[in-house]
Amino acid sequence: MSRNRLAAAAFMTLTLSLTGAAQGAVTTAGAGALTMAPSRLSAQAPAGVERVTVDIELEACTKTLRRVARLFSAGFTRAEADRLAREIDALPTDKAGQWSYQVTHEGTAANLTVHALVDELSMVDLDFVTTPAVAGRIRKALADIER
Repeated sequence: MSRNRLAAAAFMTLTLSLTGAAQGAVTTAGAGALTMAPSRLSAQAPAGVERVTVDIELEACTKTLRRVARLFSAGFTRAEADRLAREIDALPTDKAGQWSYQVTHEGTAANLTVHALVDELSMVDLDFVTTPAVAGRIRKALADIER
C-alpha cells in the first residue's frame, strides 16, 4: 500500500486533557469526518500537563514516533523513536507500556511520557503526556501527518 493511501486509510484520535478535566477525543477519518471517541488508556493526566492521544495502525508507529522526535533537540531522537517503535511492536496484545524521557524543546527541558497499547486488530493507542506547550506542538505534528 502506498504511503499516501496508508495515510488516508489510517485514522487518528487526538485527546486533550487539561489538569484532570474530562477527556474527549476527536477522530478524523478520511475526508474530514469527525466523531468523538474515548482513549483506552488511563483517563486523566496529572495536573499541569496535557495528554495527546493518537490511534494508528501498528505499521505507522515508526513514522508517527519519528515525526514527534523531530520536535526535540535532545532526549527523544530518531534513534530513540525507532527503538520505541520496536518495543511497542513487541508488546503483547492489550498490555500497556510506558516510557519516560527528559526532552529539550526549543531550549527548554520538559518531561515526555509515552503510553502505548496495541489491540487485537494491530491498532496502537499512543498517549504523549507532557507540558501544554510541547503537547500543542505534538498535536500539530500529528495533524500534519493526516494531510
